[in-house]
Amino acid sequence: MKLTKTITLAAVLALFGTAHAASLIDTGSPDGSKPGYALDTSNFLAVQFNAGAAWHIDGLSAYLSGGKAGEHFTVALYADSSAHLPGDLIAASTVEFSADGWNKSSALNWSLPTAGSYWLALEGATTEVIPGLPEPDGSFVANAGGLAMPGLTAFSDGGFAGYQASPGIQFGLQLTGAVPEPSSYLLLLAGLGLVGATRTKTNRRSDKQA
Repeated sequence: MKLTKTITLAAVLALFGTAHAASLIDTGSPDGSKPGYALDTSNFLAVQFNAGAAWHIDGLSAYLSGGKAGEHFTVALYADSSAHLPGDLIAASTVEFSADGWNKSSALNWSLPTAGSYWLALEGATTEVIPGLPEPDGSFVANAGGLAMPGLTAFSDGGFAGYQASPGIQFGLQLTGAVPEPSSYLLLLAGLGLVGATRTKTNRRSDKQA
């Protein structure tokens, strides 16, 4: 039993130990050479990006200003629709604004299931001071100018129409995570296979002793 646990642990460590941290999006910091964009419950911003493999996303930073410490905004991950706009929602998380500049969330625990195109959006957040009556939880400016956007951009007013293409939008964004090395999957499969063989052998011994 101890051997089985040791092998299982080794297989899991092999998978995550060989994964390497990397940046999936890094637009750079805005230089203010372009007017910023409003970010609130009526102004959502999104950018398309490509992943060359399945990813585990754990960190995101957005460059915002104009808010008050303790207010919030939403970050959302969408699939790429057939119209090349944000499609089905994959994951979303609320991030607390701390100060003008980079505002970070380091506990997303999101997964990109396959390689392909996705969308990352900054959206307004709401709060309920009175239960059942949501109200805006912050209003910000997404600073722009001199940014290297990774793909197409889109805008939404938060209504039922959803996102519409809007070329030229800029907002500072950093997205980090890890992608396991291909060899780590082989190590994991080998380890799990050894676990299965060990259990089978143990069961046969138990049957003989019985």
